[in-house]
Amino acid sequence: MTDDVFPADRLNRILVAVETIEESLGTLARKQQLTREEYKHDPDTQDIVERRFVKMTEAAIDIGEELVKHERGQPPQSNPASMRALGEIGILSPKTAGQMAQGARFRNVLAHTYGRIIDHDVVYNALQDLERYRTFVVEIREYLDSIGALDVDEQT
Repeated sequence: MTDDVFPADRLNRILVAVETIEESLGTLARKQQLTREEYKHDPDTQDIVERRFVKMTEAAIDIGEELVKHERGQPPQSNPASMRALGEIGILSPKTAGQMAQGARFRNVLAHTYGRIIDHDVVYNALQDLERYRTFVVEIREYLDSIGALDVDEQT
């Protein structure tokens, strides 16, 4: 870990990203109640779910990039690499780091695939398992608390 105090602008970016993840989790949790068939036959809901997954994962990637730059002094090589690096550094558990690296790859598929090419069963399955993102937020908050970054935020 670097000895520098965590810069306020970078901390703010991370906290805004955490809020984005939490908001998206709320939206997606409400969509979990749909049956697979309801989901597959509702293009508006599909758009909402896909967009929230992309936003949520991009926020997690932004967090990863900021923390890896802070800890290592340089950005990660790729989106999945940012999640793996968080595990190597000890910010995320190995399990969460691996799951979030998969999430980063899933985001790439959603962001660059459209129309009938998207496998809605895969997206629906992901919708039913949001725990990796909840755990990610918990582990990020624990790390920020452990370095005193949240104490600084509370004082401002």
